[in-house]
Amino acid sequence: MKNGIIVEWRKVRHNNLLNIALTIIFIMTTIVVLKDILINVGVKDLGLESWVVSLGTILNYLLIPIVSGLFYTRMMNSEYTERTIINYIPAVVKRSIFVSSKIVVWMVCHLLMVFIVYLVACIGSLILFPIANPLLRLYDLGIYFLKSGLLGFLSLALLVPTSILQRSSYIPSIVTAIGIAIIGITATQLNGMLPFIFPWTAAFILSQPVAIPDALKITGYAVTIASSLMFYTLSMVIFNSQDI
Repeated sequence: MKNGIIVEWRKVRHNNLLNIALTIIFIMTTIVVLKDILINVGVKDLGLESWVVSLGTILNYLLIPIVSGLFYTRMMNSEYTERTIINYIPAVVKRSIFVSSKIVVWMVCHLLMVFIVYLVACIGSLILFPIANPLLRLYDLGIYFLKSGLLGFLSLALLVPTSILQRSSYIPSIVTAIGIAIIGITATQLNGMLPFIFPWTAAFILSQPVAIPDALKITGYAVTIASSLMFYTLSMVIFNSQDI
């Protein structure tokens, strides 16, 4: 497993996939934050918490899922299009380790994207909403972005079996990533139990700094985690049955 992760990390670094993804996230995040700093129309009236939530909605649950989805799609489908998977699988690792290593590296890269948003958001928040103890601000925002980042990553699990099933085609994964992002941010339009029975909407609601009844919270976490494990397992079943 360790060797598989190292190999996948080297692939990502070699083809500049990560650098491109992080650059896109940094530019888009900076534009959004700078807009609020320079225009500053009603931002301070909005308050820090509401500003962070709106920022998280735009970036963590709309921009990052799409960029991260394209990132993973490129990771997996390049193996098929460039035919490297033919020599790599039999000679180096088991199929399950191959898939697991890609998921682990993808998660690290996804969290790095979230970290970029976190850093820019911290700087923007200190300019818009000055505080005597900036370390407390860094901690509070760190908890929020880490939680939303992990939940957002789990909500993208459907991409794993989709990318394996489609092999060299990119369109199904791209459509899936965009669909997950759109479905996730519609969670606020759903009431009662409904948003907690789907992993994509549950992940979004659970990441918000709002009071949620314990029963719904447990249901949401259970659905999100169980569905991601199910999709990861399904991806290995599909991959193991493929004739490469």
